[in-house]
Amino acid sequence: MIWVIIAVLILGIGAYFGNEYRLDRKAHKLNSGSEEDRRLASELQDIARKIDEGKYLYR
Repeated sequence: MIWVIIAVLILGIGAYFGNEYRLDRKAHKLNSGSEEDRRLASELQDIARKIDEGKYLYR
């Protein structure tokens, strides 16, 4: 029973940090695009930074 709780915690933590990493990676790819893509990249980086600071929770 305890291993189920540990597995759920590990999956939750992995999903939280995986989402932040995915946003950063997508923003990096968009930086080499058009002006609109660079603006979107800036917004994605801002969201990822706020996730890192704990201002947003993974939903």
